[in-house]
Amino acid sequence: MLERLVLVTVAISVGCGETVSETPDAGGLDANAPADASTAAPYIGDVLDCRAMGPAGGIGGGTDLQRVELDAAAFPEALCNDGTRAFFYFRPAANAASRDRWVIQLQGGGGCSSADDCARRWCSVETSFGAQGMTNLLSPNPGIRGNGILERGGAAGVPNPVGDWNQIFVRYCSSDNWTGTAGAIDVDGHHPITGAPARFRIAFSGSLIVDAVLATLRKDGAAPPAYTLNGGNGDLPDLDDATGVLLAGGSAGGMGVTENVDRVREVLRAHNTACSGATCPLQYMGLIDSAFAVNPEDLDFSTTPMCLDNGICDYQTFQTMAAAFSVQAPRLDESCATWHAEHAPTTAWKCDDDGHVQRHHITSPILIRQGLGDANVAGHQIDSQFTVPGRGLLTQALFAELVAADLAALPGSTPEEPFAQPPAVFAPPCDRHETLSDNVAIYETSLRAGGSSYLMFDVLANALIGRAPTTLVWGVGDPIDCP
Repeated sequence: MLERLVLVTVAISVGCGETVSETPDAGGLDANAPADASTAAPYIGDVLDCRAMGPAGGIGGGTDLQRVELDAAAFPEALCNDGTRAFFYFRPAANAASRDRWVIQLQGGGGCSSADDCARRWCSVETSFGAQGMTNLLSPNPGIRGNGILERGGAAGVPNPVGDWNQIFVRYCSSDNWTGTAGAIDVDGHHPITGAPARFRIAFSGSLIVDAVLATLRKDGAAPPAYTLNGGNGDLPDLDDATGVLLAGGSAGGMGVTENVDRVREVLRAHNTACSGATCPLQYMGLIDSAFAVNPEDLDFSTTPMCLDNGICDYQTFQTMAAAFSVQAPRLDESCATWHAEHAPTTAWKCDDDGHVQRHHITSPILIRQGLGDANVAGHQIDSQFTVPGRGLLTQALFAELVAADLAALPGSTPEEPFAQPPAVFAPPCDRHETLSDNVAIYETSLRAGGSSYLMFDVLANALIGRAPTTLVWGVGDPIDCP
């Protein structure tokens, strides 16, 4: 639900932190866009002359991870919103011991779900995001600095347990939470500044980009490039030989991990050279950051504008309408649909809710990291004016209380698909959002248990080796360590 607040005639979600109002005919999406290039509309960048960078969603240049665009011949559908090539940044492992271990990070950065939404995003109008999250033209070249989970040696005197691994940072440029498969479609909207009608082509290919990155790293269809930054001269190893993989993402990237983590696991296991049948020594985990909200099943919709003005007054109607208006052709968690088809077909609509998938249908080992004071995540539900039964309108304090209780109970809950391994949890009281590239949030934010302080990396390491504690949730009266 977090990234899919599509309220039809009321509000359309543009990612963690923002919603904008829109009427039904103000920028429709043509799902029957012409496939013939000669009749297709020009891409968004050729139609809208107001391209602008937004203050959120940018990345700094550097020489740690090297940029590479995905091969156009091998992966023709791996496109950014504006039709440019999707791309990623990489750095080989630091030593032989880490040669077959990988960190793959999906970047976050909001999203758009209608023509006018995407036009505003392209021109950074009424949003803190901008065109840098929709194209490959506005990102650093030849490389970026490795921060957070990609910090090679660690920071603040704290080592990074995954810092020496092969590092992959996949730039977000599809605005679809890494789930889109629609490819390029034509849309009818408006110029976000002049209001003039505008028809343009836009690609929603996030899930296809994930596929292309995996295939590239597996050396299936296109050989990965040689690393040449910092005097380097070598190729990445083959992902098919991996002994450990961490798939991580924050905000929209966290939604991407939510919906892709089990599918990616199966792809990796199917091709791993050490896996045979049920025997597979590959150590695999997902890390979901800044993407866990209050369960909508615990909220009252009757006080929301979408109910009062448009009659969307319950969870089922909301999710059903959201799915009906999506033309991104999202590829969501497949096991959720399978389970509901067999056991509860009348509630299959819940599979469109990322929160339902997180609570009931991720069977891969995962660590959920969520700041209880994260106003970007809470803001979606607070601004929608949900009520907590018996407590009043949802507030930041209520959000923190409900999310803390939900996360604390999650490892011991009974999901619809049993956990292969109870989820690990790190939930500080802090307000930082999308923290995986933030050294302060990673290396200086701790929680206490049993008289000892633990960082998120401690919980991750514990989850990887089966050692306690793996569930740390801040409670009232606990020390606050939010630098």
